[in-house]
Amino acid sequence: MDYANKEERKAQRAFAAIRDKVFSPVIGLLLKIGVTPNQVSLAGVAVLALTCLLPASQVSMAAGGMALYVLFDGIDGPLARRLDIAHAGGALVDIVADHMGVVFVSAAAIHHVGAWGPAMVVFACAYLLFIGLVVYANALGIVLRRFVRIKYVFFLLYLGSLYFERDLVTYFCGLCAAYYLVELFEALRRIYIYHDTHPEGPGGEAD
Repeated sequence: MDYANKEERKAQRAFAAIRDKVFSPVIGLLLKIGVTPNQVSLAGVAVLALTCLLPASQVSMAAGGMALYVLFDGIDGPLARRLDIAHAGGALVDIVADHMGVVFVSAAAIHHVGAWGPAMVVFACAYLLFIGLVVYANALGIVLRRFVRIKYVFFLLYLGSLYFERDLVTYFCGLCAAYYLVELFEALRRIYIYHDTHPEGPGGEAD
């Protein structure tokens, strides 16, 4: 279970091999103390939530918290593979933890830098709905268009907004909201066509 297409998965496997080597000492430590991949994923979400609650003046701490969140996001998968417990349930937890950051940072941007609420809400909703459809389409083997991933760009713009004490995210997220709405409806169209041409249910019989 993931939200990458076949070509992206090939590149991800090559990157994962390098990442696993880099994080090997950390993984070894986590194995010794009995930490599970899901605990790492949830800890990352908790760190990011606390980071978003920091005062706007604490830019360095916010940057450190986001870096820690990215670190946790990068080691839960390798840890699961080392434990040989990687499965669809864990992948789902990882995906949810991976994208909860968009919700938290959108809310923090509204509160700390005065980002325009409607743009941030539509952006977060469109982004999360689209990612959900991507996961669903990939599970069915439906090929979707290539799409742009902007989560980390958004995070950097949020940190830049804190540093420069000005809103750098509203226009960016407004454009991204429009983009993901277009991609969302295109994904829905392709999924609809798939089910229209494959009326059989999971068991091979018509519903």
